[in-house]
Amino acid sequence: MAATLFLARLIMLAGCLMAAPLMAQTIAVEGHGLVAVTPEFATLSGAVSHVSPTTPAGAQNHVDQVLTQLLTAVEKLPIDRNTVDAGRLRIEPRYRWNRSSETQQLIGYEAIRTFSFRLIELDTVGEALQALSEAGATRLDTPIYGSSEMLSARSVALEQAYNNAFEDAKTLALASGLTLAMPKTMSTGRMAAPIFRATSRATPETLSADQTPRYEPGQLQVTASVSVVFNTGP
Repeated sequence: MAATLFLARLIMLAGCLMAAPLMAQTIAVEGHGLVAVTPEFATLSGAVSHVSPTTPAGAQNHVDQVLTQLLTAVEKLPIDRNTVDAGRLRIEPRYRWNRSSETQQLIGYEAIRTFSFRLIELDTVGEALQALSEAGATRLDTPIYGSSEMLSARSVALEQAYNNAFEDAKTLALASGLTLAMPKTMSTGRMAAPIFRATSRATPETLSADQTPRYEPGQLQVTASVSVVFNTGP
């Protein structure tokens, strides 16, 4: 009796081991989604810097004067005043290599202060960059565009990505004679920064007093990707 029971259990175990490879078959796919969003604002940023050959205070005073002029110019633009950030002052010594003495030689002190604000009328981006340049900004960053619809657009892009992955998995399952089952694992890619597609743009380096750059409204492209592993059956 004991021998019969042991044999029955051994047969059941062998059957499970033979069936395991069939049940363990999976299909791994990736899907991508893209949603276009109209930008609502642009964040402009940059810095004011100055090197004083004598004292840190001299560098700071110059930067403070220029920044005051710059903020006055900013106030005349269509901005969200709650987003104006004058940043923090940073002062660093500047050196150069003296070949004759083979030592670092102090040439002065550099004061740097960054700034940023949100522009709420996109057709004035070129005008704003021109105003910042004329007010004394020593560095102007590329405008960063945004929208309050970014999170909802991300959700739509994720849904698109999953649907695309699901359709690919169904095609593969049909081609291989398998039946698609529930997902085993799912993961999403990193949330990438939205890409702004401008129809016309001038870089800050090209700004001059004679010509104001034109920035034509474009679209923000919000992307998403998913990786899905589906279980399958025979």
